[in-house]
Amino acid sequence: MSATRVPLPSRAGSVHWPVVVLCFLAILLDGFDTAALSLAIPTMAAEWGVTPAAFTLAVVLTNIGVVFGYLSAGFLGARIPGRRLLIGAVLLFGVATVATAATLHIESAALLSVTRLVTGVGLGVVVPAGVGLATKHSAENRREQVSIAVALGLGAGAGLGGLLGGRLLNVVGSDGVFYVAGIVPLIFAALLAWLLPAEGTSVPATIGTKNDAKIGKLFEPGLRLPTTLIWAFSFLVFITSYVLISWIPTLLTGYGFSPSKAPIGLAFLTLGGIVGGLVLLPLAGRLGIARALILMPTIGGVFMIIVAKAPLGDTALLLCLAGAGVGVVSAQIGQLALAVATYPPGPRTTGVGWAAALGRLGSIVGPGIAGVLIGQALAARDIVVAATVPLLFAVVCAFMLSRVKSKARVLPTPETPMVLEKTR
Repeated sequence: MSATRVPLPSRAGSVHWPVVVLCFLAILLDGFDTAALSLAIPTMAAEWGVTPAAFTLAVVLTNIGVVFGYLSAGFLGARIPGRRLLIGAVLLFGVATVATAATLHIESAALLSVTRLVTGVGLGVVVPAGVGLATKHSAENRREQVSIAVALGLGAGAGLGGLLGGRLLNVVGSDGVFYVAGIVPLIFAALLAWLLPAEGTSVPATIGTKNDAKIGKLFEPGLRLPTTLIWAFSFLVFITSYVLISWIPTLLTGYGFSPSKAPIGLAFLTLGGIVGGLVLLPLAGRLGIARALILMPTIGGVFMIIVAKAPLGDTALLLCLAGAGVGVVSAQIGQLALAVATYPPGPRTTGVGWAAALGRLGSIVGPGIAGVLIGQALAARDIVVAATVPLLFAVVCAFMLSRVKSKARVLPTPETPMVLEKTR
């Protein structure tokens, strides 16, 4: 299949928006699929006659698969062109999600865990592949903003799931939710194959090499401390974020919500994250991404404490969850932008993938611990308080990042001298 030749942006501020939009939509479907299990757990628990904690392994293995996908993205990206990598990743998580739907009637938590593990691998590759492809089709001075815009797809997909989750569960059931989450990506993969520009027509082949994919590139002089702080920030933010994303429908049943109504909490949380991401776009340009990532998690933490401690009605509770999403989800998005701003083009996909992977390690730890606490019948409000603690430490990491005199350093090559970017 032929594709229209699309020139690489050459002038300052130039962005190839069709590619950016396609990458955004791929990540949106990633976000919807990630949320699918969270949305379905309360209903599935009732249908299977088990407690929600019985699905902890499936939640954790999904995130383990995602971590493996993130870690392999740099290795694969140095060997497989970005277009093919993105299409293949979308196909993988689409097929695995359809397999989940087709086997759900067996009511086997072990089988569900296996299919979600495979799903997670595809989900993990999509984000760094999509961000990498979108930024390669953008001028250097726009890549930080483009990465934020594309990563907003995660929140948009989860928010869409929250909005539609209750209706889908009522109309098509829990297996239908997974069929939707799997079939739509398969259709979209065909659209990507048709619409994305062919390899070799838009991005010079020298941008990524096998040597660039090595993790040691992330610890070159000038990158060691930023890499360490980015990883710590990501890990801590993802602990909090994925406790909420994975368990908020279940936690809301502890606030008196019905299983069919509880998914609306995920919608408010993630829609707040979208608002936070939109705020982060100009804020990062004005303050610098590191300083912006001090403010946003602080906002999220304040609202989480209100959710945990204040006596709120249903509407006020949902609005405060949106406020928590403004800070928490936008910080999750912001760590990708921080990685894009820090690393030069060669190791950028590896840098984004490893930063996201360290974050998703947090997404394993957080939901796993929360699942244990839910199994021990700890009050939902107490779990929210516990989930706030890592966020506070993430703010400390962001403060340290803001104090680093160099937010990003371009690695030297024989042709390119080392360039130091001033931290704002």
